[in-house]
Amino acid sequence: MTLASRTVRRAAVATMAAFAVTLSACSSLTGGSGGQGAGDGELTLGLLAPLTGAAAADGKAMQNGAELAVDQLNAAGGVKGRKLTLQAIDVKDQTSAAVSSAVTTLTADPNVVAAFTGYASTTNFEIDSFAQAGIPYVLGGNSAQTQEIVAKAPDRYPGIWSIAPSYDGYSTNLPNQLEQWNTDGTFPLRNRKAYLISSDNAYSNQIAGGLKTNLTAKGWQVTGPDTVPFGAVDDWTTQINKIHALDPALVLNLDYQTANAAKFLTQFRQNPTQSLVFEQYAPSVPEFVTLAGASADGVLFNLPIAPVTKTQVTQDMIAKYTQKYGSAPANYAFIVYEAVRMWAQAADKVGDPAQKDKVGPAIGTLDDQGTTLGRIRFDPATHLAVSGDDGVPFINYQIQGGKRVAITPANYAEGSFQKPAWIR
Repeated sequence: MTLASRTVRRAAVATMAAFAVTLSACSSLTGGSGGQGAGDGELTLGLLAPLTGAAAADGKAMQNGAELAVDQLNAAGGVKGRKLTLQAIDVKDQTSAAVSSAVTTLTADPNVVAAFTGYASTTNFEIDSFAQAGIPYVLGGNSAQTQEIVAKAPDRYPGIWSIAPSYDGYSTNLPNQLEQWNTDGTFPLRNRKAYLISSDNAYSNQIAGGLKTNLTAKGWQVTGPDTVPFGAVDDWTTQINKIHALDPALVLNLDYQTANAAKFLTQFRQNPTQSLVFEQYAPSVPEFVTLAGASADGVLFNLPIAPVTKTQVTQDMIAKYTQKYGSAPANYAFIVYEAVRMWAQAADKVGDPAQKDKVGPAIGTLDDQGTTLGRIRFDPATHLAVSGDDGVPFINYQIQGGKRVAITPANYAEGSFQKPAWIR
């Protein structure tokens, strides 16, 4: 985490600490406690999501995934007979003020028995607030930030769990894949020059540092990271001119915001270099292909957590989601859908979904091999989902014909790598 992000987290946690006395008083007045929801009626599940702003497409996917899971649970009679309602709160552009306000709303409500997010803040500072309130909180992103907070004292965070596994693969997977393609002739490298673009946020910058280290170790000359401001970026002329001057074999853009990534690619494709293009996360969002159009074809991306499309459970979820919402689910729809279902499993195991102090730790004991994301079980040292062949698989993708196609590893592949049309 950068110095700036540490400062943001400290300031945000300090802000949240100021609410602690108020929340304690509210608990006394309502008769609420860390272990009980109010009464025997409906229970509330909270959702933090960027429903407006640059990441609104992700936020809507999170909300839809949570709604689908809640609807299915309620249709089956609820959890131990208790029906559920979803309260989704907009964290907008992920500022500490917006996230703090959303967290305060949820922690002040005694009916809230758990909270979920794909991602809320860029530093996950809100983890401390939910832990202090005794509310289980299941995240689906920014796992490096989750690990940094939790691994120092896992026992302080018994109800904090991350469906997302370690992001270490973001630093190693692409360099290793390029070496394999170069060796087996799938894509011989014409040089070992790379141009690296990052966005000024903890997620992108951490991945940028890891990629630069691992590419350099394999003999690459890496220029960058050229860091753009976090937020809307409409004009990529400066970066594209630098790419032309360098003429690299590889261009990496780690700005994960969908509109930004689509604009970069469409502008790059107007006069492309003979370079592979890798973009971080954004191509996984259905909106990306809509925005980039035919320019999207050929771009590479990878995901440490994604739907395993070959399984029947995933196909069933896609069909139900598409019927309800009129479009196929994006990645964060699957992630939050499974997060809610994992909580429900833990609540069923405990026997009372209102027992937050018991349900939270019970989430960490689950081992579900039948999810849409593969096998989900948790590392007790970090509270992250386990990654790899015995956990959540890391999958490489390419946009081909307007569709996201899994290309490696072989046991999850739906197709194979295709040389981008702009490369002769």
